[in-house]
Amino acid sequence: MSELSRKDVLRAGLLAGCGTAAGAALLAGLPQGATSKPSKKQDAEILNAALVLEALQGAFYADALERASLTGELREFAEEVGGQEREHEELLRQALGSAADDVPDFDFGDTTASAKAFRQAAIELEDLVVQAYNAQAPNLTKEALAAAATIVSVEARHAAWIRDLAGKNPAPFASEPQKSPKAINQALNDTGFIK
Repeated sequence: MSELSRKDVLRAGLLAGCGTAAGAALLAGLPQGATSKPSKKQDAEILNAALVLEALQGAFYADALERASLTGELREFAEEVGGQEREHEELLRQALGSAADDVPDFDFGDTTASAKAFRQAAIELEDLVVQAYNAQAPNLTKEALAAAATIVSVEARHAAWIRDLAGKNPAPFASEPQKSPKAINQALNDTGFIK
């Protein structure tokens, strides 16, 4: 059986109808480049978007543990990383305080139905989250950046671990490829995970 392609995994996760539009709208208002002057208001917008990403990841791993019959180190990965994603969500809620938004519902389709689909989707998701944090880092105040930096370094370890489990190079680049917030929004929208 051949490896699932990125396109296959993303297609499997797409939601019917306009549900994905909500995901795009969720992050569409974020600053689109490093030219924005950091502010507390902008911090709240960016950290709320990160909150959604962390909640999405926590839900993704919980769903996979329930549905994908994961075993061995892949199961260990999902358990450990899922717990850390929930901790990240809590850290962001603490940083945001009363400014924390509610998170939407998620639907992972077939990406959490088998170990193979889960592994490929986890690679895509972990890489996307690291890119999202890095893309918004210049738009954060010093305080918010300090909070985000403690999370993104762990997210990078998650990405390396799942890549290693899949037999892929855990650190394929000397520096993280840059993606614009717009490209990240589109990639998140394409997953169809956000209802």
